[in-house]
Amino acid sequence: MQILLFLPALFLFLYILYRLVKDDYIFIRKGISLEQSFDIAFITLWVSLFSSRLLFLLFHLYPGQNILFDFFSFNKGGFSLTGAIIGGMIVVYLTGRYKRVPLGRLSDFLSLSFSYALPLLFLSDAIFAKKSELLFVFLNAVVYFILLLFFVQFLYPKVMNRTIKEGLLSLVFLLAFSLISLITSLLISLKHIQNFLNPENIILTAIFLFSLFLFIKLERSSHTRRMIIK
Repeated sequence: MQILLFLPALFLFLYILYRLVKDDYIFIRKGISLEQSFDIAFITLWVSLFSSRLLFLLFHLYPGQNILFDFFSFNKGGFSLTGAIIGGMIVVYLTGRYKRVPLGRLSDFLSLSFSYALPLLFLSDAIFAKKSELLFVFLNAVVYFILLLFFVQFLYPKVMNRTIKEGLLSLVFLLAFSLISLITSLLISLKHIQNFLNPENIILTAIFLFSLFLFIKLERSSHTRRMIIK
């Protein structure tokens, strides 16, 4: 039942991705069709769904738990958004490496499409949230909506006119996602601060540091390129 409530967010994600990809001149020039783009998107979705469910069960592992059985028993917990992000990162990287798809542009389009879906995803999740966490769920929806406005008004136009390097938007998304998730987890754990030190937050910290490293590397290469042109 819970997964059905996320269908509106899924449809919005696919619609935005369609709008971004269908007339993109870079994809057209490289011979990447709309069908190929959606094949990648659906593979990304399935892998993200799998990793989201798997990591949720691993993050909430208890003695005697049968992960294989519980994986298909959706009355026992839900999904991990962090797990979904990790699954998506793996698919996008492998796709860019082995299918000669422009990795930076693909990741930017997927990140922007997901940014459209995230506020709706959190609003849907509010139905199942605990009362103590309900405020944070709504705050996350608002914060991600503001992040979406920043992407649409500022970063996306720069991606399209190529004044910033491809891939930067997706790195900003990963930085924002990991930071927002860590802050939310910290606020929820204030009364029991030891709960903050868990595997999911360790992974989120790793994502933040890795994204920051790539962001700095991308900005340095972009700055060097501008200096050479001048």
